[in-house]
Amino acid sequence: MRSFGKRIDGLDGRRKALRDKVVLAASALSLESSAAVVVTDVSSKGAKLLGKELPSRGASVLITVGEAEFFAKVAWTARDECGVTFETPLDASMISQIKHDGRWSKVMGVPSAD
Repeated sequence: MRSFGKRIDGLDGRRKALRDKVVLAASALSLESSAAVVVTDVSSKGAKLLGKELPSRGASVLITVGEAEFFAKVAWTARDECGVTFETPLDASMISQIKHDGRWSKVMGVPSAD
């Protein structure tokens, strides 16, 4: 059975906040490293990141998606993935903003219908 890292979401193994599946371009900056990442899911309390040379478990990171920046702590790591918990929960408008700003089409300069 594959291991995706230790979950820290409670005794019942269920997250407290539902996560939306996304594909967003972002960066993760810690005191030890900086990495280009893809945010693969996001909720008000945390997100899953995909990338190379990600920060280690317990590291504090600054996540940047478009114009938005927020602090998080790495909760778990496994291979090229990690889960982060946000220092301050994100509100619905912030989640909408990062979904908009981090879209691949916007980051890559591809014209879109909006």
